[in-house]
Amino acid sequence: MHTVFINDKPLRFVSDYEADEWKGNSSSVFISEKDMTIEDAVLDLEETEKHAGIIYMSESPEASWKIFLSYCRLSEAAGGLVVNEKQEYLLILRHGKWDLPKGKLEYDETPEAAAVREVSEECGIAPPEIIKPIEKTFHTYELKGKRTLKKTHWFLMRSTNAGELIPQREEDIEEARWMTKEEVLKSVFANTYASIKELLEKSLG
Repeated sequence: MHTVFINDKPLRFVSDYEADEWKGNSSSVFISEKDMTIEDAVLDLEETEKHAGIIYMSESPEASWKIFLSYCRLSEAAGGLVVNEKQEYLLILRHGKWDLPKGKLEYDETPEAAAVREVSEECGIAPPEIIKPIEKTFHTYELKGKRTLKKTHWFLMRSTNAGELIPQREEDIEEARWMTKEEVLKSVFANTYASIKELLEKSLG
C-alpha cells in the first residue's frame, strides 16, 4: 500500500479486496476509482476540508500510485528516529510543531549519509549510528506554483551523545529535546504532523 499526506491528510492507495481491512479503523472516506479520478481526489484534499483523508480503491493500487506520481515533482530527504542509552528519543520543535530531524539530500548523497548529517547538524550532536531503515514517508507541498512530492527516508539511529543539544536556529529549529516514550505519546502526538505521528506509532509500538 502507498500513502501520501496532502494537507496533513492521508491519501491511501489500496486494492478493492484490501478495503475491508481499513473499515472501522479509519476516519477516511472510501472512494472507488469508478467514482472519482485520482486528480479529483488530490484536489479534494488540497482545496477542501470535506474529508479527513481518502482511501482510494482500485484494481491496481500500483498503477494508481504511478498516475499520482506523474502529477508531482519529486524531492528527496532523509532523517532519523534517534534513541540514546536511556531509551529516550530525539525530537525537534520547528514552526511550533514537534518533528524528527531531517533534511534534503545533497547532490550525489546517499539517504544514509544525508540522514546522519542532518541529525547531527540540526541537533548539534556527534554523528549517530544507523541501526536500520524503518520507513519512507511521502507528503506534498506547493513550490513555485508546482505540486512537489517529498519522499523522506527514515532510519532508526543510536546516539551516545551526553552533551547539550544545540538546535540549528538557521533552520528554524526552536528546540531539540530527548523524550521518553511516554513523553512522546503525551506531548508529541498532540502537536505533530500526521505523517510523523503515524511513523512514531509504527516505530514505538
